[in-house]
Amino acid sequence: MQVTYKYIVIEDNPIDRKILNECLQKLPHLKLIDTFQNPIDAIQTIHSNTVDIIFMDIEMPEMSGLGLLNSLEKIPIVILISNHIQYAMEAFEMGVTDYIQKPFTFERLLKAISRGIELLNLQNRSIQELTAPKDNFIFLKAGRELLKFNLNDILYIEALASFTKIFTEDKISVISESISDLHAKLPPNSFLRVHKSYLVPFSKIIGISTKNVILENHKIPLGLSYRERIEKVLAGNESIRE
Repeated sequence: MQVTYKYIVIEDNPIDRKILNECLQKLPHLKLIDTFQNPIDAIQTIHSNTVDIIFMDIEMPEMSGLGLLNSLEKIPIVILISNHIQYAMEAFEMGVTDYIQKPFTFERLLKAISRGIELLNLQNRSIQELTAPKDNFIFLKAGRELLKFNLNDILYIEALASFTKIFTEDKISVISESISDLHAKLPPNSFLRVHKSYLVPFSKIIGISTKNVILENHKIPLGLSYRERIEKVLAGNESIRE
């Protein structure tokens, strides 16, 4: 299965925008989210979508490309395409991936894209390695932060739409992934799904009642469709991980 990378184009010149879009549309591993004539219009999309690569001019009305980068907390993979080479040093100091001078060739664009994808894949591998469970702790994304959780400190986990809430003794943390995805990351046989909206540490279960899973200081709703399997797990007749 081919991986696709989502991108946006920010370019105020309609001819340059058309040329760039025609080049990018030839590449099946790239998926266009939207095009914009100025950075201000693109800000909401950058914050609300997973944008892998930004292709952008520098000198544009209302806000420059460098001005947009200055406004972002985290710089994504950015490929700048401009007539003005004098901005290159400043751009690279800000963390852009590549800087292409107009007019550009398709080969030069491909080189920049390859460099951007290589860097993006390296970043993703680093996050995956960091978020893999190690001994008794795990790192999980909470918005733009990466937080460390000691698995023994987790009281229970609750679904919150496409996010999850992790409850410990001293705080509640909102994690940027679904309860099913989070469950798959946790060490096998450590957490038990007891309801469509709840995960509990197997070691903290004291017992079950008609409607609840009983922990030391908490009662967690027990899903009707989960009860039979949970009884088998507690009796040792079935493994914890589905």
